Amino acid sequence: MARDDLPLKPIEDKPRKERNPAPAWVALASPWLGLLTLILSIVIFLVPGSRDPRAELTHARPYSAADWVLMIAIYTSVLAVFIGLVVLWQMRTQPRPLSTPLAAQRLQAIVGLVLSAIGIAIIYIGVALRGPGGHS
Repeated sequence: MARDDLPLKPIEDKPRKERNPAPAWVALASPWLGLLTLILSIVIFLVPGSRDPRAELTHARPYSAADWVLMIAIYTSVLAVFIGLVVLWQMRTQPRPLSTPLAAQRLQAIVGLVLSAIGIAIIYIGVALRGPGGHS
């Protein structure tokens, strides 16, 4: 039986829509946020820590500077990892080899991820061993 004699015709494949990569500033934000995470992870142990954590948790006293820096560093690390992964994820559909600007954006994303991973390791290992503010 010829294909033209069939009552139903096969569905024609629609061409895939080309996905646009993220703007260049998104890739540029990744290493800067990673560097900020790394700097804040070191600053956590330089600022004064809490003298009375129980009073801070019951809101009898304001949070110490180390607690604020710790909170900002943790949220900055999450943002740095998210942006780095978004830049890498949007490149998965781009034709290979990548063009020079996209290769530079990929490098920026990787640098941002590495810097933020180092900062995250410093934050969690340092706080686990010494606590925020560096007090034993």
